[in-house]
Formats: sequence, C-alpha cells, structure tokens
Amino acid sequence: MPVFKHILYKDIIRHSLFWLAYILYQAVTYKWNNVDELSFQLPPQIIGITVPLTIVITYINLLVLMPWLYRRRRYVLYAVFFLLIITIGGVLTRLLTHLFVLPWEQVHDPARYKLEIKTFWIPIRITRLSFEMGTILAITMVFQLMRDNILREKHLRQIEKEKFTAELNLLKAQINPHFLFNTFNSLYALTLNKSDMAPGLVLRLSQLMHYMLYSTSGDTVSLSNEINYLKDYISIEQTRFADRLDISFQCAGVNADVKIAPLLLLPFVENAFKHGVEEGSGWITINLNYLNGHLYFKVENSYVAKVIPPKPGIGLANVQKRLELLYPGKHHLNLTKNDESFEAELKIDL
Repeated sequence: MPVFKHILYKDIIRHSLFWLAYILYQAVTYKWNNVDELSFQLPPQIIGITVPLTIVITYINLLVLMPWLYRRRRYVLYAVFFLLIITIGGVLTRLLTHLFVLPWEQVHDPARYKLEIKTFWIPIRITRLSFEMGTILAITMVFQLMRDNILREKHLRQIEKEKFTAELNLLKAQINPHFLFNTFNSLYALTLNKSDMAPGLVLRLSQLMHYMLYSTSGDTVSLSNEINYLKDYISIEQTRFADRLDISFQCAGVNADVKIAPLLLLPFVENAFKHGVEEGSGWITINLNYLNGHLYFKVENSYVAKVIPPKPGIGLANVQKRLELLYPGKHHLNLTKNDESFEAELKIDL
C-alpha cells in the first residue's frame, strides 16, 4: 500500500520522535494521575498496552478513516467512526489492563494494586482512556493535515514551475522558425541574383545558428553577447537590402556583467525589418542604453499604412508573453504606430 510505505519509510524519524514524547509523557504522569505523585516510571501498562494500542488506533485513523471518509468530505460518518474507534480503544485498554496489568501489580507493585478498582467495567475510567486516545488522534490528525497542505502547496508550485518552463520553452522554440523564415528569405534573394555575398551570408547565418543552439540554452546570457548577435543579424539584413535601407544602431552603457533572457530583443529588430522596408526603401533606428540596472531599448522604423492590414505575426506576440513570464512587474513595453512609422519602446529592470 503506497500510503503505508510512505508513513513507514519517509516519516519514520518524525513519527518516532512523536511517539517517544508520548511515552515520556505517559511515564511521567503514570503515578501523577492516580496518587498525585510526580515521578518517572515505565510499567508494563504503558509499554505493553497504552502506547501500542494508541499507535494502532492512530494509524487506523490516518491510513483508513481519513483517506476513505474525511478526504471524501463524509464528515458525519467520519465523526461516528472516530468516536467508535476511540471508544473501542478505551475499552480494550481497560480490558487488557484488567486481565494482565492488575495481576502484575499485585506481585510487583502492591501499593498501587491496593488503590486500583478491581472490577473491569468502570465507565468513567474507560471514558477518560478514550478521551486521552482521542486527544492523541486529534493531534496527529492536525499534524497530518498541515503536512498534506504543505505537500499540496509544494506540488502546486512544482506544477506551476513546470508549466512556466514548458510555456517559456515553447515560446522560445517558436522564435527559431520565425528567424529562419526571415533569414532564408534574405539568402534566397541573394542566390536569385547570384550574388558573391551569398557565401558570406551563409557563414554569418551559421554563426547565428551556433549562438542560438549552444549559447541560449540557459536562463540568461550576457547582454553584450546578445548585442553582438543583433549586430550579426542586422549585417545579414543589410546585405539583403543594400542601399535601399537606412539603418542606425547605437548602444551605450553595456558591460559583460549584465545578464538578460536570451533572444528577447531580436523580435523587435525582426519586426522592424519586416515592416520597415516598404516600396523598395525604408529606415530603421535602434537605440540601446543600460543605466543603473535599467535597460532602455527603442526600435523605430518607417511604416506605410495599408488598405488591408497585414496579419499579425508571432514575433511580437511571443516576446510580450515572454516578458510577462520572465519580468513580471519589471518591464514596460509601449508600441506606437502611425501612418509613417512604428515604434517599440522597452524598459526592463535587470
């Protein structure tokens, strides 16, 4: 039974400490309860009857009643069985005491034997024993519910983490086909014209793919490496558009110690090239500045409004989702579009 194995193996130390404390309590209060004498004694009644019966009844509650009734919200039926098992526990404790402990006390502890009532059926004694057992059951039940709640919260956090990682990996994976689509379009244009720049473009593309495959597997990359990656991408696009494109790329305040999520800035640059060169020409300005833990990134490109708006791409939608996952409450993105230009302005607290 999986639950039984879990109790025995994974929680054995915690349970052992609890039962040790319970035995110590019984040993200290053994004479205190009946003769008002505070001492420490471990008679057979405690070792052979009280503690074993309490342990058995406790695990019946933890492993049987709670899973079958309490966790299924059958609270009334659970309360009935709870009262039944502690009553049975009290009766069994009194019965075994009457059959075995009293004869032992008659020989080994005559003073206590004289104080004992010799009849088996003592309702008040059975009630007290049942109440003591019920108290232990209630304490262990509270501990178990607290532990279950902690494990449930931990499990939910693990699920959220796995969901977060899976969603993030999916969004990152969707960047690669988008990038390849745009870049191969550039290479295709060069090969159609049998341009001598095609081999160099293939080499730069290989370098970019190497970066994407082997340098972006971690949670963060160096901002300086990410900027170099953007520069290589821009050089590929410049090869394609040549003098039809007016582009400016400025960056300041960047050092190798600054880290950022990989491939987070690329979609803004891709989008600028996608929409910035219309009717044969266009312009793009890119400004990046890092100051006092804040990254300021601004991409602006020429834009010509069309009668039929283009279908929205996945690039900017993905990067917005990634920003929400990676930098919640630590970023601000503003997208502005008019009849002549499109501007993406991003601020991230790194």
